[in-house]
Amino acid sequence: MIGTNTYPGRGIICGKGADDVRFCAYFLTARSPSSRNRRLAYREDQVLTEVVDPSQVIDPALLIYTAMQEVDQRLVVTNGDHSQMIVEGIANDLSFAASLKNATYEPDEPHFTPRISALVEDDQYTVSIIRRRGTLNERSFYPYRFDEKGMARIIHTYEGEREPLPSFIGEPRALEIKVAAKEVGSWLWKKLEGSNRLAVALWILDGPKRQVMIINEGEGEGRWNG
Repeated sequence: MIGTNTYPGRGIICGKGADDVRFCAYFLTARSPSSRNRRLAYREDQVLTEVVDPSQVIDPALLIYTAMQEVDQRLVVTNGDHSQMIVEGIANDLSFAASLKNATYEPDEPHFTPRISALVEDDQYTVSIIRRRGTLNERSFYPYRFDEKGMARIIHTYEGEREPLPSFIGEPRALEIKVAAKEVGSWLWKKLEGSNRLAVALWILDGPKRQVMIINEGEGEGRWNG
């Protein structure tokens, strides 16, 4: 769980704040220079990972992607380029699971980082994790409803900082939220405090207009967009 896990990797949280407002959050922690050479940015109604210093990019394939985007009144949240699979699936009226039928865990041996995602539809959301189990490609989907004030579910890629990095175990975990939805970004940022902390994005799901906040390491307080 965040706060005690020194290296959760990338993570997704969806739920309701203490004020009964729905939200989703995405966070990045990173260790290597290439992974830390990133930030989150709000561009064209999407939250993207982007390079800070292009001269230091080694391989952007697993580092640069759309983390959060709204498609046909649904919110798609992912830790990689499988976001495009989900977007194409929505366009073709496929289910969440069918959209990801060809997705696999990341090819970053020896870690085999899980691919995690969430799809928000109306008053419900489904969290997915695709991870390596032995030699198998395990796909799991967990449906939830936004039905309890001050409660959320969290999933992230790693269970700690051992080598190779251990994948997240089990299903998304319940997480009590004691702050209003708009304060979740700052709350999460403090929970991630440490040398691996890199970025947080908060997307408010309720309200008359889109509200997104980004916090990046070294850039001061979070900034609201939209």
